[in-house]
Amino acid sequence: MKKICLSLFLFLLAGLILSGCAARKETRGAEQPKKTPVTITDSTGKKVAVLRPVEKVVAITSGASEIIYALGGGEKIAGRDSYSVFPAALKKIPEVAGSSYNPNIELIMQSKPDVVIADTMLKTENREKLEAAGIPVLVVTTSGEDQETYRVIESLGMILDREQRAQELVAFMRRYNDLVKEKTADLPLGKKPLVFYEWNKPYYSASRESFLHARLELAGGINIAADEPVKSPTLTPEWVAEKNPDIIVRMASREDTPEKMKALRDEIMNRPGLRKVKAVKEGKVYVTSWDIATGCRSVIGSLYWAKWFHP
Repeated sequence: MKKICLSLFLFLLAGLILSGCAARKETRGAEQPKKTPVTITDSTGKKVAVLRPVEKVVAITSGASEIIYALGGGEKIAGRDSYSVFPAALKKIPEVAGSSYNPNIELIMQSKPDVVIADTMLKTENREKLEAAGIPVLVVTTSGEDQETYRVIESLGMILDREQRAQELVAFMRRYNDLVKEKTADLPLGKKPLVFYEWNKPYYSASRESFLHARLELAGGINIAADEPVKSPTLTPEWVAEKNPDIIVRMASREDTPEKMKALRDEIMNRPGLRKVKAVKEGKVYVTSWDIATGCRSVIGSLYWAKWFHP
């Protein structure tokens, strides 16, 4: 099996995203293009009319902020949420929301955006307030299936008049996801490791109803919690020990530093209930950053998982 060079991949993806920051179609002093209406179906299934190309965007979800930058539309962002900090240039943009869940509606309105991009944590009443003020609101999700992320990229490319750039970014992501799929598709069950996936607290896992299940399967792993009756089951140490996973993957919180991630791994390695588990005995316990679990950087996470599962 060919080795996947993650260092080269990270370099290429960083170049793709950061080069997008410099992309410009407008010429200073040139006549502004005539706006035309376009209808976008957002991730909730709602049809939203937007006049494009938009000149001013408020993005209160980090997944969308990163995509907008990757598409070369970073200069159009007039307001952001507290989690929109990548690339670093976003930190210079006024913060108008802690997250989509707690936006400052007054500050957003003062920004006079052509469109607000939020995620599914946006409350219905806040969406209605913005729409009543004549501001279109797109509610998107970049923390689900890859196909939905591709669709979000294409939708944002359309309203930003960056369709070609959007196609390039989607093609880039598909290329590496397809590479992983190609290398894991024909693996026999006996070659696939049993994986215990843990969210951001002990024994909190993911069944096949979670988008993480598909990502675990893509990387060539077997999710030990796949058949649990709820989307995010809380397992017991005894149950996990009985399943005896080959690999443990823990999701770090967005704010966790590398030092905190190391401490998380040490904590898992030293849990009394897991000491006899194969993953712990062989040191195959990994902590992954939320930053590479969703959005346009999720393909990096998929590559890491594939390398961990099938080195």
